[in-house]
Amino acid sequence: MTTSHVENESHHPSFMQYVVVAVILFVVTIVEFLLIWDRVGIDDDLGASKIPILIILSLFKFAVVIMFYMHLKFDASLFSLLFVSGLALGLIVGLALLAVSFGFEGKPRDYALANAVPYVHEGEAAEEHVAGEEGEEPHSGGPVNLSVGVVGDALQFDTASMEASAGSEITLTFNNISAVNQHNLVVVQAGTKDEVATAGIAAGADNNWVSPGDERVLFNSKLLDPGGTEVLEFTLAAGEYTFVCTFPGHNITMFGDFTVTP
Repeated sequence: MTTSHVENESHHPSFMQYVVVAVILFVVTIVEFLLIWDRVGIDDDLGASKIPILIILSLFKFAVVIMFYMHLKFDASLFSLLFVSGLALGLIVGLALLAVSFGFEGKPRDYALANAVPYVHEGEAAEEHVAGEEGEEPHSGGPVNLSVGVVGDALQFDTASMEASAGSEITLTFNNISAVNQHNLVVVQAGTKDEVATAGIAAGADNNWVSPGDERVLFNSKLLDPGGTEVLEFTLAAGEYTFVCTFPGHNITMFGDFTVTP
């Protein structure tokens, strides 16, 4: 019994080995931190070489952990083979996914682009059709009535896009038909919806989740309770805009395109 116990103990690190490994990992972590801490200034001197250095240090820490804390240094080689095989397989899959992502450049495929059909609101399509028959330009500075609602209690507008002409007198009716959720409608510069929503969190509900004086915001409704309605009247210059709900978290799925043509 005593001999078996001694042999079993010999296959695990000693207490002092654990202490030494912990100190080494701590020192390497401090070095990694100093490499990226801007107050030290090392990252400016290293430039692009900082990345491979950090990768090497991370690999070193990883190897130390699996050898001592996972006991692969002291166990049978079969366990090391199984671990390394699984790690290699995961690395190959990850690289394959990255290759696919870079191959498509994060954009829709040519087939999708060639066959995409733009969404047109029924009201806008009818107005454009009538204007075309009469030989007039649609929304040529005249009044434009638009309506936006929500899809039940889902975090989604019932309209994916809106369109008007520059200088048109736009009347936008926003209906919050949700039974449980508060919503607002904010017209912002294209590409800024998430930043505007983040800034609105600090402003709070008292400011309708919109930061006062935010230059990226063109127009916004009040924060409407369930069943509330508000009518906005405004004009816009030609350009691409976005309408979004800035209630915290809603901006992820609750937005649409607002195109203003010359």
